[in-house]
Amino acid sequence: MLLAIDSATFRASIALHDGAALRGEYTWEAADAHTVTLAPHITELLRQTGVAVADLTGIAVCIGPGSYTGVRIGIAIAKGLALSQQLPLVGVTTLDILVEGQPPDERPLYAVFAAGRRRIGYARYQFQEHGWHAVSDVTLSTWEDLLPRLETPALLVGEIVDPQGRKALETVGAALTLPPAAWHLRRAGFLAEIAWRQLRKRPRAGQAGISTDPAQLKPLYVGG
Repeated sequence: MLLAIDSATFRASIALHDGAALRGEYTWEAADAHTVTLAPHITELLRQTGVAVADLTGIAVCIGPGSYTGVRIGIAIAKGLALSQQLPLVGVTTLDILVEGQPPDERPLYAVFAAGRRRIGYARYQFQEHGWHAVSDVTLSTWEDLLPRLETPALLVGEIVDPQGRKALETVGAALTLPPAAWHLRRAGFLAEIAWRQLRKRPRAGQAGISTDPAQLKPLYVGG
């Protein structure tokens, strides 16, 4: 049983996944209340699904980028659980979680997250070999600076919380497609799917591969 935790931005999400099915998931607007909402919601999700901490076999967490406080709180709780229960810990980036839920498309996909102070973070993705792959680094920007840089026709998905950003997007026209509202929600269920794939690929002792050592996991921030 894997617990997935994502508190990187103003929306937070947690999920329980047993490797075959999503057992439970909860997503809410935490705003600046990650500290007081995240742990109680995890406790309640475990209670509702009848899962004990001792039943967990892995932890997944969003490592950012995003809110400094939100990222740190999520990682702190994930590390605490992983270290105390001696569980593997998988870290996944904010935008990789978001694009995991998007259907295949030949057009480039711009994934965005709210970075505070009317800024956004974004990266460009392309669908290759059965999945979305980042083809640019994550960059901090504003809607006014980003829109002229879009290579259209394209898709854009993610946190569009600034009203002025919504108005700016309307000026791009049909060359830019925004998926339905539900697809813009970053969900811990998709974080869990990614983590399970990585855990199943874990190499045997002595082989190279991803690290699932909680002590080695570090947050990811974008400066600027």
